[in-house]
Amino acid sequence: MPAVPTPTDLPVQPAAAIVPVVSESEIAVAEMVRLATRAQELALVEPTVEEREHKWREITAAERMNDLLRVTAIKNKGGRLLEIGSSTGEFLAAASSIFKVTGVEADAASYAIARARGFNCFNGTLFGAQLPNAHFDIVTLYHVIEHFPSPQQVLKEIHRILWPKGWLVIETPNIATIWYSLLGKRWRQFIPDHRFFFTPDTIRRICVENGFEVVAIQSVSKAMSLRLFISRVGRYHKPTAQLLAKWSDALHLSDKTLYLNLGDVMRVYARRK
Repeated sequence: MPAVPTPTDLPVQPAAAIVPVVSESEIAVAEMVRLATRAQELALVEPTVEEREHKWREITAAERMNDLLRVTAIKNKGGRLLEIGSSTGEFLAAASSIFKVTGVEADAASYAIARARGFNCFNGTLFGAQLPNAHFDIVTLYHVIEHFPSPQQVLKEIHRILWPKGWLVIETPNIATIWYSLLGKRWRQFIPDHRFFFTPDTIRRICVENGFEVVAIQSVSKAMSLRLFISRVGRYHKPTAQLLAKWSDALHLSDKTLYLNLGDVMRVYARRK
């Protein structure tokens, strides 16, 4: 009679690997933390300077809102606006007097601030938000599209959630600039979390390929404090920035407002076909 195998005689089967389920939002947040850490390692940002820029972020938000109303000629209140990358809610605040606003923000700390201000926000990614079809009149991405691993997929999703003839607004670095030709990899827009760069032609093409008609592409300025401008100079020469910061503080100039337009940022207005 053949021997019956005992438990110790049986072949040992390797345990099935336990694969943790990680959401798209968790991946996005982890990537943001990694890139923020890398930016700090490269001394690209000074947190104490960035934290004092709230006033100038509000000025920028107001300019964006006024420009949006100018280009789109929207006058009626009550439409729906989605901001992808809504941060702490400055643009949502500027738009809320005209539109019913919604934000999508991957960074939990920024999302929490926007929520505390009373705005309807989703903490995660555009895809994770699972927004309804043809729901919004306007979707905005201010300095966001260059961060995505697939701008094509994002534009397809925006096309789905916009009403026909709805507006898409994109603000992003313009690599067809003299500054890139002069500075190469030292151009100010080359930072770790910028994955894609566009020219006016390529941003137009990617919009058209995903069902949008481009109405306008324009160069834009940005409001900032003299303090932040000097901090950015530090990316190129730290001793010079430190000296300028010392003089600026001594002369009480650090809170002066600058409107910087180097011609390397473009704003795109397009409509859903």
